[in-house]
Amino acid sequence: MSEGANPSQSGMTPDSPAGVTNAFRGGIVFAVLALLLVAMTFFISSPLVPRIASILLAVVGVATAVGLIPVRGPQDYYGGLALVVLGTFAIVASSELPGQRSFAFGPGTAPRMFAGVLVLLGVAIAVVGVITAGPMIEKYKLRGPMYVIGGILLFAVTIRPMGLVPSTYAAFILSIMGSREMKWVESVIAAAVMTGFCVLLFVYLLNLPFQLWPQPNAHIVMYNQNAEFFRLIFGPLMKFLFG
Repeated sequence: MSEGANPSQSGMTPDSPAGVTNAFRGGIVFAVLALLLVAMTFFISSPLVPRIASILLAVVGVATAVGLIPVRGPQDYYGGLALVVLGTFAIVASSELPGQRSFAFGPGTAPRMFAGVLVLLGVAIAVVGVITAGPMIEKYKLRGPMYVIGGILLFAVTIRPMGLVPSTYAAFILSIMGSREMKWVESVIAAAVMTGFCVLLFVYLLNLPFQLWPQPNAHIVMYNQNAEFFRLIFGPLMKFLFG
């Protein structure tokens, strides 16, 4: 090997058998996810932008799978595509929310704006993974993602009955617990700062009608919304299974 060369930690290159196999698997995964997003756009009223983004993502996935796109930095490339998928999904999920009216932000303005920024950021990161060599995707543990997903679900369950401040703070604390390097003092302070930022952004700057503190009948509201959720999710399944 010539002096000054910088091989990847695993020794894989885009043209190596292992690199080709990983590119095929990764490309297929993102192509399938993109096609699912395309299918979702047929159930929304404003499908043009997310449908175009999903189709382009599917094309990129297929091109990656067949080797037309050399993946020199797998962590950057696939991480960027994951951000594109997440941002496109957010655009689809928020498409039915009303947007900006005159100079006033609507409920769907901020989610779509941040989702668009996420898509652009993901594209930029993926391009870096194509043009520059980078580390391979390493083995990962489920602890971090599971705590983050738990924090998101906790926020979704508690936002209506408990209000923005307690639900946001609890979600941040639970998400931070996913790191083994967590320190309680720093985590408590960081969660408080991020909660204050969310209140400032969504309530005072965007004027969104969030309740800040728990309702007097918070436990009843939480029970009713969870019962409705399970009825909507499992009701059709139970009807299908048991008639």
